[in-house]
Parts: sequence; structure tokens; C-alpha cells
Amino acid sequence: NQAYIFLCTVAGGMAIAFLYDIFRIFRKALRPGNVATYFQDLLYWLLVALIMFLTVYYSNDGELRGYLFIGAFAGVVLYALLLSRIVMGSALFIIRIIAKILKAIVYIVSYPFRLVAGVLKAPARKLSRAAVKALRKAGSKSRVRLAKLKFLRKGLSNIRRKV
Repeated sequence: NQAYIFLCTVAGGMAIAFLYDIFRIFRKALRPGNVATYFQDLLYWLLVALIMFLTVYYSNDGELRGYLFIGAFAGVVLYALLLSRIVMGSALFIIRIIAKILKAIVYIVSYPFRLVAGVLKAPARKLSRAAVKALRKAGSKSRVRLAKLKFLRKGLSNIRRKV
């Protein structure tokens, strides 16, 4: 019975180490900021506590014994020595391949849009230059009209004063 309990805690320790590798993979792939890392650490320790609680509860009816902690530590060490490199390497390799495939798909799908944008670039540039020129011309005409209106207002006010 105690050997079974010990093996359950070794499996629980391996699950904890695997969970840690999942968080490491996420951090290497996405590189989250400090705040996200803080919440990930909090989530990790909550999950570790849950895993250990469930392991102890179902294997030993919730009784804490010293060999349970030794078993969990042994599970973490076994996983780190035997499986961690394989899991990390293969997961990061798969993520890199998926990222390359997604980049290729985005490049292929966006090609027609980039082609149309390249064709329309020269006419759009000419059209925008013409529009800017027309707006400047209209702006200068409106400034001349505004100056004329100010001159006329002054003239009318002078006429009113004389009358």
C-alpha cells in the first residue's frame, strides 16, 4: 500500500514538472511581459497545490507523510532527467513549424492584395498630389477672399462713421 502511495506521489511530481515545462514553452514561444508572468506563476502554484492535494487525497486519504514529499521530489527529478529535454525540444520545434506555415499562408493569401496595392500605388500617389495641390489653391483663394471681406468691412464701417 505504501509503495502504491509513493508511486502516486512520484507520478504527481512528474505531472508538476510537466506543467512547469508547459509554462516554460509558453514563455519561450510568446515572451509575455512581467505582469503576465506574475499571473502565470500564480496560476502555476495554484495548479501545483491542486495536483498535490488530489494526489494525496486519492492515494492516501489526505494523510501527509514524509515519503510523499520525497516521492514528489523524485518525480520532478525523474521527469527533468528523462523527459524534459524531449518535451521542450519537440514542442518548440512544432511551434516553429506551425509559425512558418502560418507565415507562408498569410503571405500567399495577402499576395493579391499586395499586387493590387502595388498597381494602384502610382495613380494613387498622383491623385493625392493633385488633391493636395487643389486644396492649397482653394485655401489661398479663400485667404484672398477673406482679406477682401475684411477690407470691405473696414470700408463700410468708415462710411457709416462719416454718415
